Amino acid sequence: MGFNLSFFIYAFTSLFIIMNPIGLVPLFYIWTSNNTEKERIKLLKKSTIVVILTLIIFGFFGKWIFEFFGITIDSFKVAGGLLILKISWDMLHAQVSKTRQTPKEKEEMVQLDDIAVVPLAIPLLAGPGTITTSIILMEHSYTIYDKIIVLFSIILAALVSGVILYSSDKIAHILKTSGIKAIVRLMGLILSAISIEIISSGIFGLIHSSGLS
Repeated sequence: MGFNLSFFIYAFTSLFIIMNPIGLVPLFYIWTSNNTEKERIKLLKKSTIVVILTLIIFGFFGKWIFEFFGITIDSFKVAGGLLILKISWDMLHAQVSKTRQTPKEKEEMVQLDDIAVVPLAIPLLAGPGTITTSIILMEHSYTIYDKIIVLFSIILAALVSGVILYSSDKIAHILKTSGIKAIVRLMGLILSAISIEIISSGIFGLIHSSGLS
């Protein structure tokens, strides 16, 4: 009982990689290049709050949403794992996944004055993959300590993502496009391994519940 360091590292890493703030640095830099520092801070504060609330709500109440629609957590693990695998595949090619934002949506959103909620918070940071991971992590939390760890991981991942985006101009200048793509590809490789673990867990759960094992 108590703080589970390995579970915290797993939870935080999973959420942070799927949020992929480093991959969003070029977009954020372009969107806010004409904004003042005060405006960027205000935008990121609003976006961070929306991300945290979205993931916490889905994390804690996702189970009841499943029950309402008659969906088992194992089925969701398989579907969610495949979705995360698709996101990781796009990251391996240094692309923003279309499950998070289509090219057409990206062109339309650049013209908006307020991008804090859409598309920055939803669906870029708190997209389907991140929401799926939050629900699965909470379902794997068997003690109150584990649930607190997931809650803390959500908050920390959102805050760290906000800090990285705030420093987008410095990061873009240091890493250049090639450096950012290299990091995104590495994170995509890690995420693909995590997605396989989620899918296999769901498949074994379905087999076990069906009585075949």
